Amino acid sequence: MSKRKKLFTNSLIFALGDIGSKGITLLLVPFYTFYFSQSDYGVVDITQVTINLLIPILSLSVFEAVLRYVMDNENRSEIFTTGIVITILSSFLILFATFVFYLSGFLKDIIFTIGFILILQLFQSLYIQFVRGIGEIRIYALNGLLMSLLIGLLNVFFIAVLNFGIKGYFFSLLISLIFSVFYLHISIKGNQYYSFKLVSFKKSKILIAYSIPLMPNSIMWWIINASSRYFILFFSGASVNGLYAVSSKIPSVLAIFNSIFFKAWQLSAIEEFNSEDKSKYYSIVFNYLQKFLVIITALILLLLKPLFSIIVGVQFYNAWKYVPFLLMAILFSSFSSFLGTNYIAAKETKGVFFSSVIGGIVNLLFNIITIPLWGAFGASISSMFSFLIITIVRWIDTKKYIRISYNYKNIVSNILLLLLEIGVLYCGFDVYIEIILQVIVITILIVLNMDLFRSIWSIFSTKFLKGRSL
Repeated sequence: MSKRKKLFTNSLIFALGDIGSKGITLLLVPFYTFYFSQSDYGVVDITQVTINLLIPILSLSVFEAVLRYVMDNENRSEIFTTGIVITILSSFLILFATFVFYLSGFLKDIIFTIGFILILQLFQSLYIQFVRGIGEIRIYALNGLLMSLLIGLLNVFFIAVLNFGIKGYFFSLLISLIFSVFYLHISIKGNQYYSFKLVSFKKSKILIAYSIPLMPNSIMWWIINASSRYFILFFSGASVNGLYAVSSKIPSVLAIFNSIFFKAWQLSAIEEFNSEDKSKYYSIVFNYLQKFLVIITALILLLLKPLFSIIVGVQFYNAWKYVPFLLMAILFSSFSSFLGTNYIAAKETKGVFFSSVIGGIVNLLFNIITIPLWGAFGASISSMFSFLIITIVRWIDTKKYIRISYNYKNIVSNILLLLLEIGVLYCGFDVYIEIILQVIVITILIVLNMDLFRSIWSIFSTKFLKGRSL
């Protein structure tokens, strides 16, 4: 199988899990906006954001190292067992901290639930990266789909039927994580991959040396993606934070496409890093990626206002104003993630940390300036510029690992057309004029990027239609 066909096939498999799981998550937004007030939704969001911050810190991001070293075909059992031991030690730390918080009275009603969610997410992160590393991507994809479906069903039961409110949300997540860990363990016959006799202090040092730079990188990534919530909460209150939380769900559609590709690309990038024609391969993939994501962004912008009028409550409709620049942030985040893979493939994770620190500092400075002035709108602007800065830094720094030939003219044209479409949304035109202008912009984008569609059709027809009679 050719490199591009393999990347395409893996992307399709990841699409099964991600579109299904993220699609279910998106479908739950109307449910949450119906049963939660703006303040309640803001509290749920800020708690989930905090959990996401703690995962890479408490785990030392060791699951990232497990993926990378398993893919080098090193002793899988030794690597997985060492990762398990590190995760167990982290879990004891979480239990201790949870008990201390409980005694202090902090979030007393749900603190143990949150503690167990953290522990389970550590183990789930380890399992899903190991599953990817050993090539079981179908299990990986199906796990995401099943877990999200279970979360949706349990949310309906706990929140709508039993009226548990915020507690119901966390109960659903807890039960779904338990299911996910057991499903992954059983699917790969996990017992065959670990034995405590294989625990290696030397291997743990290697894994931690690789993952430690990724831990502060995750914190910087969190600062860029989530710290704005705390600034909004401080300067504008929980209600505005709830609006911003809802607005971030629409850009997650673009993030789904990036996530699907990135999971497949990370595997291909590592496999092809030592090949002689890697520069040509990386260049082709990046230029097609940016074209695809730009067109998806343009289509989301076209559907933005109609979607908000349908899927969210009236009290959340104005949140659409924050979406366009959050979409641009996701777009630049996708570019920076692609370039960040070069560090991962080269096992030079310090570069990931360095570039993310710069982006995190820029984000904090912009948040301090823009959020007091413009509220949640300022937060979306801040995120966009932060990811743009990271992209530029990585574009310059990763040249020492690999030379990518960028189609600068096409990239600049695509971004300018997206900004033009965003400008149309804010001008307040009549709805029909607005749609016509957006369709014109999208048509120009499609014409400028027609080679993308030819390439997709070529791969699809070769893989699925070859040998079939019409």
